[in-house]
Amino acid sequence: MKKLILTILFLNSIIGFSQNEKSNEIVIKGIVLSEVNGKPLENVYVSYKSRYRYSATDENGKFEYKYSIREKDSLETIELTALGYENIDTIIRVDKPKEYVFEFVMKPRFGLDREKALEDIKSGKVNILESSGIAPVFYKSDTKFAKKYNVNFVEYGCEAIAEESLYEYNRTVFEYLDKKYGKNWRKKIRKDIVGLEEENE
Repeated sequence: MKKLILTILFLNSIIGFSQNEKSNEIVIKGIVLSEVNGKPLENVYVSYKSRYRYSATDENGKFEYKYSIREKDSLETIELTALGYENIDTIIRVDKPKEYVFEFVMKPRFGLDREKALEDIKSGKVNILESSGIAPVFYKSDTKFAKKYNVNFVEYGCEAIAEESLYEYNRTVFEYLDKKYGKNWRKKIRKDIVGLEEENE
């Protein structure tokens, strides 16, 4: 009987300790989406500046971090960073237990998306975007193609451009070229252009 009572007391103390732990905790979670296509973004770093800690989004764009409140805690700056996107930061109170649920939408660097492509086409700038890394790659055939189809090859080199941005922008340009010239141009353009292979499948 004594063993039973001691076991019950021990379990109660564990439960009580667990509840106190949770009551002194802030939960920060949410989802991160791309403004380019509205889809979840994976591998976005979510930094908690005062703690020098971070979490990262999963394949569904979701993240979660449990924050134990310290005596002098008041405000916390949360910063989101992702390759090819503009940083986001926000400030929250961390002096009382609470659960924060966020939905962040990240904007692409340089505003590269379908709307930007349509805007450029309307203004007479028909650009095909490339991202070749540190050493840009140019072919003689590029000049001939550009002149025939009145387009510009724009190389971003080692600039961090989101792959989603390149795809959405180039796909919009490809649609325009299909309507104006038919699909014969696809046989003449260089094959390493982002988004072209997927369009041809």
